[in-house]
Amino acid sequence: MKLQIDSVEKLFEKLRKQLNGFPSNPRPEEVHSLRTQSRRLEATVAAVVVDGEKKSRSLIKALTPVRKAAGKVRDMDVLIGAVLELSEHHGCEALVRLVQHLAKMRVKSARKLRDVVGAHEREARKRLKQSAKFIRKKLESDSEAMSGEAAPQILMTDLSHWPELDAGNLHLFRIRIKELRYMLQLTPEADEKRLGALGEVKDAIGEWHDWVELLKIAQKVLDPRSDGEVLQRIEGTGSEKLQRALAAANQLRERYFSETSGRKSGKRILQMVS
Repeated sequence: MKLQIDSVEKLFEKLRKQLNGFPSNPRPEEVHSLRTQSRRLEATVAAVVVDGEKKSRSLIKALTPVRKAAGKVRDMDVLIGAVLELSEHHGCEALVRLVQHLAKMRVKSARKLRDVVGAHEREARKRLKQSAKFIRKKLESDSEAMSGEAAPQILMTDLSHWPELDAGNLHLFRIRIKELRYMLQLTPEADEKRLGALGEVKDAIGEWHDWVELLKIAQKVLDPRSDGEVLQRIEGTGSEKLQRALAAANQLRERYFSETSGRKSGKRILQMVS
C-alpha cells in the first residue's frame, strides 16, 4: 500500500479550509463533509503510524470535539430524512411531531457545533498545518510509514477474528471496516470495486443503526398508546434493515475476512491496493 504524499497533504489542507469560516448554520452537506474529512484524517494518521507521536496526539485532541459535534448534527439530518421518507407512505400527526422534535435537536446541536468550532478552530488549523509538514517528512524518510501497511494489517487481523455478527457488535464492525476503507483509499491504486463492497456494507449497517437511534428518540417523544402504530413501523423498518445489514456484512466477511480462508483472505485484501 504505497501512500501518495500529495494526496495526504491535500486531505490536511482541505480540512483546514473547511474549519476556516465554517458557517454558524451549516447545510447538511457541509456538516457531512466536515465529519467525513475528520474521520478520513484520523485514518490517515493511523495509517502513517504516528499515533504515538506528540504532534499526532495533539492534532487528534484538537479535532475530536469538532468531529463529535459535527456527528450530532449529522445524525439529526439523517434521522429527519428517515422520518420524512416514512411519512411519504404513512403520513400522520405523530410523524409531524417527531420531525419537529428532531428539528429542535438539530438546531441545538448546530449551535453546539458552532461553539465547538469557534473554540477549537485556531488550534486545530495550527495543528493541521504542523502535522502536514511532519507527516511529509516522515513519509519521505520512513519506508515503513510510506508503505502504510501496519495499521490496515492490524484492522484486517481484528476483522478476521471477529465474533459472530449480531445487533450487539454490528455497529462496531461498521466502524472498523470504515476505518479500513479510509486507509485503503489513501492510495490511487486501490481497487474501486472492492472498496465499493466495503462502502456498501458500511452504508447498510449505517442505515440500520440510524433506525435504532430513531426508535430510541421516538419512544421518548411519542405516546405508546396513541402513537403505537408509528412506533411499530419504525421498529419494523429497523428490523428489516438489520437483516439486510447482517446478510451484507456476513457476505463481505466470508469473502474477505473469513478465518477459514487463512492467508488467501489476507492476500485478497492486500489486492485492494495493488
